[in-house]
Amino acid sequence: MTFVRGLLDGSRKDESDSERKTMTTTFYSDLNENSRRTWFWALFILLPVFFIGGQLMVLLPAKFSNLVTRENVETYPTILYFLVASFGASFGILWLWLRYFERRSLASVGLAPGGSLKRYFPKGFAIGLLMASVSVVAVWLVGGYTLEGPQDFALVSYGPILFLGLAFIVQSSVEEILFRGWMLSRLTERFGMWTGVLGNSTLFMLMHIEGIGGEDFDPLVFAIFTFMTMAFSIFVSFLAIRQKSVWGACAWHAAWNWSFITWFGLPTTGIALDVKPLWVDLMIKTGARDWLSGGAEGPENSAITGAVLIIACLLAYRGLKKKPQA
Repeated sequence: MTFVRGLLDGSRKDESDSERKTMTTTFYSDLNENSRRTWFWALFILLPVFFIGGQLMVLLPAKFSNLVTRENVETYPTILYFLVASFGASFGILWLWLRYFERRSLASVGLAPGGSLKRYFPKGFAIGLLMASVSVVAVWLVGGYTLEGPQDFALVSYGPILFLGLAFIVQSSVEEILFRGWMLSRLTERFGMWTGVLGNSTLFMLMHIEGIGGEDFDPLVFAIFTFMTMAFSIFVSFLAIRQKSVWGACAWHAAWNWSFITWFGLPTTGIALDVKPLWVDLMIKTGARDWLSGGAEGPENSAITGAVLIIACLLAYRGLKKKPQA
């Protein structure tokens, strides 16, 4: 254990002043003389371990007890267990690492106590809903989607919609805390903002590639997915940096995931649930190309969604330049 700590530990009391100054150049503040910092290369190993480890801790026992199977893991209501329990476990592992190895609090990953939650969470959620809606409506207007049937508000799945909203808040928040809270801040402390943004975005993209391929592999669809995922991550990175809090990014990500399924009846990252949506029930229009509609992956894999995210990145970066960072 001493060897491991020595290998990973780069923050001791005898650090030079220049090293300590570099470490404190960040947008989240919670560094003291007793803190340790994880070596930058270990971030790319530990984050997948935290992420996957939490899922294994929860899903393996559930699988052996037949609570969760390959067939029902992405169906309602089993999806609630997957989103809440497995991602909650991943957060627990990260918290243990922060507390007992880095000796830092949740403020160091953008979860500072105070008014940040009330100030940024509602705003982030509203922006997420707006951007997701713009993406879907734009694809619909150019012929990517069509109505699956007339809307009957008496049949809307109000209960599942509410529970899915809460579950997506847990799932999305944990992803944001891991990537835009922990990894972004730790890389930025060492190497500056752009290394933090591009480093966490690249790993985020690589960890979401699974399932984009197989017999129906389309290089164009794959390129759009890669481009979209990078733009997605860069945008929420800019959002977190500007707000100096991860709460807005958590809310934006949750609203983005939740609205595709529960507002429009479309898949979210390939997850399609049999839930009557809140506003309108859409389906892919016959003959629409996957690069336009997003195909089985949903609106996220549409070139139009990619364009929306690029515009958002440019606007967020413009706002970031106008707001000097500490």
